[in-house]
Amino acid sequence: MSIHLSKKTYDEMISHSIRSLPNEACGILIQEASSSSTDELHIHTFIPLPNHAAHPKQQFVIHPIDMIPYLTDQCRTIVGIFHSHPTASSTPSAEDLLTLWHTIPTYWVLSLQHEEKPDLKVYSLKKTTTTAYHKLSFVIGQ
Repeated sequence: MSIHLSKKTYDEMISHSIRSLPNEACGILIQEASSSSTDELHIHTFIPLPNHAAHPKQQFVIHPIDMIPYLTDQCRTIVGIFHSHPTASSTPSAEDLLTLWHTIPTYWVLSLQHEEKPDLKVYSLKKTTTTAYHKLSFVIGQ
């Protein structure tokens, strides 16, 4: 799978995560529905969403009602779930692997362990008897 993330979108993900500190930030990544290739994603839109977790410093919860406008939008498709790890690496945590978001093509984790050098990684989650993750690569472009 080839993933292209716009620089503007990347910057918005970083800004939202820094503004959300010390809590985990979260949101979704959108692709125009006209991009029908399943082997190639062109992501130009980041939608920040509120973190509804009881303990937002250690976890994130996206309320499904916040996603309804995007799930029902015929012109755009949700292609990624995003959240930050304020003090941990950008590897999915054990709790992340319990997610129900495995049907969304990409799962993004931003580490702010070193705030001056944010570390963004993208994964593909596969749900079997346990959830496995596979690191993907992406390109930040215009």
